[in-house]
Amino acid sequence: MEGIKAAVAGGFRVTTNTTLFDGADPNSVRGHFDDLMTVGVEAMMVAPGYTYEKAPDQKHFLGRARSRRLFRAILSNRKKSWKFNANYLYLEFIMGKRDFKCTAWAMPTFSIFGWQKPCYLLQDGYADTFQELIDSTDWSNYGTESGNPKCANCMVHSGYEGTAVNYTFGSLKGLWETAKAMMNLYPDKGALDLLHEPVKPVHSFNPLVQINAQIETHVTVEEGTRV
Repeated sequence: MEGIKAAVAGGFRVTTNTTLFDGADPNSVRGHFDDLMTVGVEAMMVAPGYTYEKAPDQKHFLGRARSRRLFRAILSNRKKSWKFNANYLYLEFIMGKRDFKCTAWAMPTFSIFGWQKPCYLLQDGYADTFQELIDSTDWSNYGTESGNPKCANCMVHSGYEGTAVNYTFGSLKGLWETAKAMMNLYPDKGALDLLHEPVKPVHSFNPLVQINAQIETHVTVEEGTRV
């Protein structure tokens, strides 16, 4: 947090990306959002952690049902002060209010190895050109609906926010629904009740650790106009 304060004080634009895992306390996350807004963060991204194969700890990733429950508790009854750097229909998706399909090619990744198949979360090889990536990847093998176990619990930006953006700009209906979502604070008494429930991870033999261990926040700093 001290680094964020220093960057903001230095005239930089700061955005964050917070990744949540099993055992995250929704009250702690909401408090974290308050703190980020208070210190001058421009906008926030948030998503559930993805169960990528090489992760050393496979026990603290969220399944889809627990992801929806957690984000319903966090993002319902939200504060007017919270500003998100995200498509608001994607936020509805992780809250369990929408059922989007993965658009696996929405955020292609290029590195010194080439274009990564199919997205930056999976390592199914590389293509030398973007056209080769599109033509040689079996896209039907990805996304929750494909039955691919690697994709079973994925709800992250790389596939689903692209779908939400496409829905937004694909029709006047999508644009209107997005505009409504941006103004909606999602009052939800049931979600308030969830905030009062004790947090019990699925792997309850692991002690619950608060925000520092259970929430991973990435900070993006861009040079802006000094105040």
